[in-house]
Amino acid sequence: MNAALLEKEIEGLIDKYTNVPFVHNGRSLAGGVDCLGFVILFYKEFGIHLPDDDGMRIERNWYRKDPDRLVKGIQGLGGMEVGIHELQPLDLVYFAINRKVITHTGIMMNAKEFLHTRPIVGFSKTPLTGRWESRFRGAMRFII
Repeated sequence: MNAALLEKEIEGLIDKYTNVPFVHNGRSLAGGVDCLGFVILFYKEFGIHLPDDDGMRIERNWYRKDPDRLVKGIQGLGGMEVGIHELQPLDLVYFAINRKVITHTGIMMNAKEFLHTRPIVGFSKTPLTGRWESRFRGAMRFII
């Protein structure tokens, strides 16, 4: 699909997620979502179905026991890894937020901005510059 058309389609869905609260392990628009829940629900809009967990309960501080858990899960989804200068709409991006451990994910809206949700702030469209660029650890493409 053309990147400009895909970006327009993504823009058309933003309002649906704007006031959805951040909830740890949240997987519904009515009850709230965390960053993984947002990615799962947003991808469903495009016919991409991702698992909502790796078969084990996701505890609040899961990254202390298994710091590679999220990145192993993302890399095991079967997409194509892409670099920061190859990003396009709908690429899944992931970041190291604290302690250099990958704990956050979002979806590219275009080559320069991504969509995500996080505690306190909730859902947002954010430029992939500055601190987010320095925290970027990889991306996965599911639509070619």
